[in-house]
Amino acid sequence: MKKIAVLATLCLASQAHAAKWDKLNSPFVFNSITKVMTETNFSRLPMSAKLKDDRLAWSENFWPSNKGGIAYRWNSANPQPFHYHLNTKEELKQMSEAELAELSPAELYDISQNDYQYTLTTRVLSTYNENKLWWEGICHGWALAAVNYPEPAPVSLVNKDGIKVHFGSSDVKGLLAMHDAFNSKGRHASVGGRCGAEGKVAGEAFEEDGDVPVPSKVDAEVAECADTNAGTFHLVITNMIGINSKGFVADVDRFNDVWNQPVYAYESQVVEEKGVTARDVKDGVSRKVRVKTTMFYGDELEFFDAAEAATGYIGFVSKLPVTGTPAQQTNKKEYDYVLELNSRGDIVGGEWISETRPDFLWTKVRDEKFTSTPGNGNGLGGAIIGLFKKKYPLEGLNQIYKPIKR
Repeated sequence: MKKIAVLATLCLASQAHAAKWDKLNSPFVFNSITKVMTETNFSRLPMSAKLKDDRLAWSENFWPSNKGGIAYRWNSANPQPFHYHLNTKEELKQMSEAELAELSPAELYDISQNDYQYTLTTRVLSTYNENKLWWEGICHGWALAAVNYPEPAPVSLVNKDGIKVHFGSSDVKGLLAMHDAFNSKGRHASVGGRCGAEGKVAGEAFEEDGDVPVPSKVDAEVAECADTNAGTFHLVITNMIGINSKGFVADVDRFNDVWNQPVYAYESQVVEEKGVTARDVKDGVSRKVRVKTTMFYGDELEFFDAAEAATGYIGFVSKLPVTGTPAQQTNKKEYDYVLELNSRGDIVGGEWISETRPDFLWTKVRDEKFTSTPGNGNGLGGAIIGLFKKKYPLEGLNQIYKPIKR
């Protein structure tokens, strides 16, 4: 879907009037994530940066709900969403490694835990259905996991019955995404309100969306659709990426649809100085700077499609890691805005010029109990015993996640 989206940044001809952020847009909430004070002085903020660890912000599918989420048999030529047979222990023992590799991430996990009742798989299948909207899934889990954990390597486990289970990189990424989608523990920070206006910024609809209107100016400018405040956006991206080398998640769709993406880099440039009005001076603004910023983020992989593969496209869900290879998918957004600076050079507000803007920015810290050391009982599996607010035997997931090495 990402390949057919036309990204456009539309600029208003009129001069923007800058505005200070409100409580919902305070950039200082990210202090709880970085553990340092937010740097607000414009001259001390890096104009470009990227994460130091290139294993982060990896590409992955958003595991759509209408295909069954992580219970989708993505590696099968005949995946049969929601309607496949769950194999018995005896059947599994007769299957080849290639046949086992066609099972879904949820099935592979259950088998690795000697759970032939398929607790995780059946719970996932019962949670979703084929009538969900095409863009619904666990993009929030994928994007958050992608900024929390270096991309996982393939791993093999032998369960207590001697069945060897091979997890490909995307199988593990699906499980990590499920973890970060439903684990409510950990420090959290977010700015911006969720916009509910139906429609798209002109030029940004996907083919699957059909004819999508541009929201009216009234709907587009309500508080939760006009944010994230531009000054807040600049402070978050420069402090998180530029100063602290920490990724975060951005909903890059301004209006109703939610497209969470893992942000890993940016490039900014000062375009011009703007005139300061008497009203600005009264509000404590001494300088106004127009800035253009390109924000780079990891983009989705797609489930295999023979027609697309014939064109040479290689960005499919994979058993192998994709970071550092042509299969890694990235994208970008171009933003144009004005920053308000006080007499000390601190950013105190901002206003968008471009119609394109992020709806909200957020992140959650990596689970502090997580470790990739097998068998300690306190790993990722222990953290997600609460998935779907039900208890599941998921303690074994800490044996499955092994980050790729660099």
